[in-house]
Amino acid sequence: MSNRRTFFREQMAAFEGTADPRRAIESGYYVSEPKNSVARTISGRFDLRPSSTHLLIGGIGSGKTTQLLVMCDRINEIEDTYACYIDVSLYTDISQISTGVLIAIAGLELAKLIEESDDEDIKKYIKFIDELAYGYDEEQTIQVDTTTKTIYKTQIPSTIIDIPETINSLRTSIKHYEGALTKKSESDFVKAVGQISKAASEKYGEIILLFDGLDRLNDAQIFSQLITYDVQTISRAGVGVIIVGSLLASYSNHRDTIEQTTNYLYHQSCFDISNDTEAYIFFENILKARASEDFIEQPAVDTLIHYSGGVVRDLINLTQASIEEAYLSDSDKLRQVHVEAAVESFGRAQVLGVSDTELEILKQVSTKHAFIPRTDEDIRLLGTRRILDYTYPNRRYAVHPTIEPLIEKM
Repeated sequence: MSNRRTFFREQMAAFEGTADPRRAIESGYYVSEPKNSVARTISGRFDLRPSSTHLLIGGIGSGKTTQLLVMCDRINEIEDTYACYIDVSLYTDISQISTGVLIAIAGLELAKLIEESDDEDIKKYIKFIDELAYGYDEEQTIQVDTTTKTIYKTQIPSTIIDIPETINSLRTSIKHYEGALTKKSESDFVKAVGQISKAASEKYGEIILLFDGLDRLNDAQIFSQLITYDVQTISRAGVGVIIVGSLLASYSNHRDTIEQTTNYLYHQSCFDISNDTEAYIFFENILKARASEDFIEQPAVDTLIHYSGGVVRDLINLTQASIEEAYLSDSDKLRQVHVEAAVESFGRAQVLGVSDTELEILKQVSTKHAFIPRTDEDIRLLGTRRILDYTYPNRRYAVHPTIEPLIEKM
């Protein structure tokens, strides 16, 4: 393999946007956010209020997962405190989630912490939680009087629809009880989770669970129910909780309910690289941490940061696409012309699927800089990062810079 190909593969790997954020942190690619990051803020608050509840809102690609992982490490440095990062999507289909599922997941995660316990009562609770989470089968025996066809139940049976003319006096059947993770459980986890939480706390100290992945849930009503029931139930068991949510939670009719039932709310907005020097330097440092020295020319650095729009994931993805353009053009450095080619391709992909109504909204934001997110179309444009939200130094909205030149021609 040629040295040039090896070098470019290394550069591409360093800017793999779909890679596990934990691997990026372990590879030394993590750069601390400017000012007071949410990881620092939330871990500090957990130090004082271990069983508090926290909600982190932000668009996909804004860096929430990375902040959760860093936060988890910070919390675990606190004496007598144990934090556990949980990717909810590894347990259940996010689009099909319902109330009770987070309680089940909490129970399973807490049970892992004490699975080697010799306490017989604890073992029973662990088995109980596993059954309630995943479901279980129960053997049931039915006694039938073939003369009167009267059914005597020795256990709660499955529903009997037809009784054949000739039947044994005893019949055995299997009834399956669905678990919470299969959406049909009628069981209550509260007591079991409370007992498991108590046992885990005796071993590890204060327990804090960090739930990731729910920013992909687009049903604000379901998300509100998870906050008001599941999160509150887990909190009452003495467990601290942080949960991430999509921008939809901030702009839906359920916002007041969601905000009132959590102790703290945080908004992870885009970085205002146009007006915040520290944010611009932060993005420069991300590129320096990942790319080989002197590989990206300064004009290319400036162009990458500008067209990222202040979205960390877009900076990573655009850089990788630009590296590919540089390789295909037989260049040994990443130059501005390569970034511009990647930007055009990125922008065209972004405008695919935009409706006429959404196009008019984008044009209005681009020309008049006026935007109040109210309609479903408004929120969808925010959620898909076609419109970006900034909160520092002031609240403002802007069309993503990669698609702004394109919508002017449409």
